[in-house]
Amino acid sequence: MTKFVAASLIEADQLVELLRQRRSQPERQREVDAEIRDRFLTTCAIVVVDMADFSRLTQAEGIIATLQQIQTMRDLSLPFIERQQGQVLKVEADNLYASFDTAVAALKTMQALMVQLNQVDIRISVGIGYGEVLQVGERDIFGHEMNLASKLGEDLAADNEILLTAAAHEALPATHQEFRAITQAISDVTFTHYQLMH
Repeated sequence: MTKFVAASLIEADQLVELLRQRRSQPERQREVDAEIRDRFLTTCAIVVVDMADFSRLTQAEGIIATLQQIQTMRDLSLPFIERQQGQVLKVEADNLYASFDTAVAALKTMQALMVQLNQVDIRISVGIGYGEVLQVGERDIFGHEMNLASKLGEDLAADNEILLTAAAHEALPATHQEFRAITQAISDVTFTHYQLMH
């Protein structure tokens, strides 16, 4: 077990204990909430990447070819993100989760990564959020912006498309890049997100 994995497990156990205290000692809820925020609260940009055409590729080419594509995506994406000062949180199946200090860094890195992956015929869908989240260890982030980024990257973004939450869009400086605002409902929640126009 690596140091990072061990540290992540310890932090996860600490959060579980605090949540149990919060439930069993309701009179201490504010105190426990303050301790959780003090230990785990951070502000960052969250990126959720989904490899496009997973189901179609599996049906057409078979699972081995699909797994090869996923591995290629990982081999190219992980070091690229880390070189751009991003933190890879985890990879699950054809999804990749990362964080950046700023929305600008997240957007620029994803634009460049998309170009690189297109050169090897891999298409991705990207969701970017920005704001306060709880980061537990090296792998897990929880919060509204994480949830929205996941919806955008995994459910709403088309192939080679980058979608930003309203908060991520607002965190960008005035820029020449154009975005289109889209308001829609998903899972009984209506929200506005922004599509990067190519």
